[in-house]
Amino acid sequence: MRPFLILNMTLLITLAAPLCEAREPAKSTQAYKAVGSLSHNAHAKSVNRNVVRLHLPAKRPLQAGVHDGHRTTNSRVVARARQLVGIPYRRGGTSVSSGFDCSGLLVYLFRTEAGMKVPRTTGEMIQSSGLRIDRDELKPGDAVFFNRNGRGQTSHVGLYIGNNQFIHAPSSGERVRLDSLADGYWQRSFTTARRFNG
Repeated sequence: MRPFLILNMTLLITLAAPLCEAREPAKSTQAYKAVGSLSHNAHAKSVNRNVVRLHLPAKRPLQAGVHDGHRTTNSRVVARARQLVGIPYRRGGTSVSSGFDCSGLLVYLFRTEAGMKVPRTTGEMIQSSGLRIDRDELKPGDAVFFNRNGRGQTSHVGLYIGNNQFIHAPSSGERVRLDSLADGYWQRSFTTARRFNG
């Protein structure tokens, strides 16, 4: 009877072992899948969180004049004019590659930096619908006009950049440069100013 019991026990263990082995991998595979699924979901959430964070706009304090369109375009016009100091004068020129004459410089600046079309010649600029400005009301971005040493017809224009200074393309053989309205020659030659932007 005892050997028969041992034989039954051995047979039972032998038959049960493959079933246990067959179940174990299935359990571990399911557990692996569950863990993998959890880690994948957690990873996806963290990635999504990062994506959202990356696309949030930066919060900056509002600055005075930030919504003032003409003010910002005038700032760009003035900044670009400063970059062009040193470009050669060329009669009829309206580009960096060809050089500039006095009115061509302003045509280029207002077209490229403010998206505006201003008249091509000094005379047309004066006759245009630009707002007439007195000297004590000048703001950066205004066009300033001159005659020759206080005599004759107004024939020259520059861009006022603030602090009593302006940038212009003077004449043949010279280059775009910065000058002061306080200089005696320019004080005598100043005739009028126009505001095209604002």
